[in-house]
Amino acid sequence: MTRSRALAVALAAALLAFFAVVLTRAPEGTFAALEKARPLPVAAGLVLYAASFSVRAVRLNALLPDGDRLPFGRAMSLSAAATFLLQVVPFRGGELASWAAYRDALSAGWLRSGAVFALVKAVDTAALVLVGLAGAAVLSSRGGASILGGAAALLALAGAVLLLLAPRIGTAFLGFLAARLPEGSRRRRAAEELKGGLAVAHEKPARYLLSVATALLFLAGHVGAVLLILLGLGIPATAAGVALASLAGTGAAALLPSPAGTFGPLESGFAAGLLADGVPIALGLVASALVHVLMTGAAGLAGLPFFLFRRKGAGPA
Repeated sequence: MTRSRALAVALAAALLAFFAVVLTRAPEGTFAALEKARPLPVAAGLVLYAASFSVRAVRLNALLPDGDRLPFGRAMSLSAAATFLLQVVPFRGGELASWAAYRDALSAGWLRSGAVFALVKAVDTAALVLVGLAGAAVLSSRGGASILGGAAALLALAGAVLLLLAPRIGTAFLGFLAARLPEGSRRRRAAEELKGGLAVAHEKPARYLLSVATALLFLAGHVGAVLLILLGLGIPATAAGVALASLAGTGAAALLPSPAGTFGPLESGFAAGLLADGVPIALGLVASALVHVLMTGAAGLAGLPFFLFRRKGAGPA
């Protein structure tokens, strides 16, 4: 068995072990609401989530120069593999592992691949913030807090404008910075590599807009997948609640590093978001853990071709 395949098996075993812990250590009575769970909506949600990585493949290639674009299957499995690594590698190791995955797939140096990885994450994070704020605005307005809803809507609008202007602002800043760094220095080369990573987004706004649109489309698939899984588990939730919970969970995982990847902080933040949607906190915690484990497994399966073919330098076409 190759090292890549052994890694894939080990990560799958770790996920199964975590799932077993969730099942055996949950407080008594917590699963009462899950007794009538239906497998079909859960399976449909997982298929939808795995298929949504095809949209991320389009998003990735939209941000790459024509000569660096990846075959569709390779780009899809890379996107899924990066998500999987971010979920399961302890502390901030998932960031480095995903960066290394991009470097391997793009056959580029650390700086060049890091610039692409940073740009991809920036677009995805900004899209998540916009969707989460939109969810908060809907929930606030629905709950009678129109002022909070209006504030969240204004923040979402401001974020959308900033997202559209980000490549122009970033390119101008990096160009200004590089011009003031010593000629031939590593810092100047790093600034120029980062500026190069923004080149497509800055010089081809239509492709950048496509990347933003596909990032938002992926989140639509993500929210739909979570809703289907929660429906199958018998847990009432709305799209606005899932959008806010996704932002809260991701934010908690970013602020509170965990020795089990994002497991723990993400569930806590996600459950807090579901609480704003009327889901009791105890039920929300269990639901969050189940959703997280299932969707991480789906991302791992969708990213498995990348792990299996990475040393051959080619993935599925």
